[in-house]
Amino acid sequence: MTQLLIALLDEEFTWGAAGEEAADTLLAWTVVSLAAAVIGVLLLKKRARAARVELSAGALDERQTYVLRAVPVSDGWQERVRDELKASERVFLVAERGHEEIHFRWRPGRGDRSVWGSMAFDATAGDVLLDVHDGEGALGVAGLGKGASFAAVCQIARTVGLESSGASRG
Repeated sequence: MTQLLIALLDEEFTWGAAGEEAADTLLAWTVVSLAAAVIGVLLLKKRARAARVELSAGALDERQTYVLRAVPVSDGWQERVRDELKASERVFLVAERGHEEIHFRWRPGRGDRSVWGSMAFDATAGDVLLDVHDGEGALGVAGLGKGASFAAVCQIARTVGLESSGASRG
């Protein structure tokens, strides 16, 4: 960008030189953006693999809903998942609705921004429906980046010992 500005202010200005500088600048931004996108996808794949969560095409969506399975499934697995969730430093505002549901806020990053989350337990199947969404709705304010909800799903799954059961709902 600086080179383009210098070319425009140069005493020996020509449209050909300015066009060449503009094309070079556009090419440089394209290469940098593509590299950032590739790195982002690779990091999401690594995070999903480490958490044993299926990476879907909607990983950058605000809302993530996954059916996960407790590992290992044993007597009292629901209480173990609840206790491990509550013990995490990233969780706050935990509200339980009987033994079937728990609602909470989760910090996927180092800052104060958080996502909404809920878990619904299916004791007979041994499944957990994990629903996470970034519902702040604060337009124009710096907040959570793309993929924050998916990052939270991966963090929660690793923290409480859940893994993908092969079903995701977006």
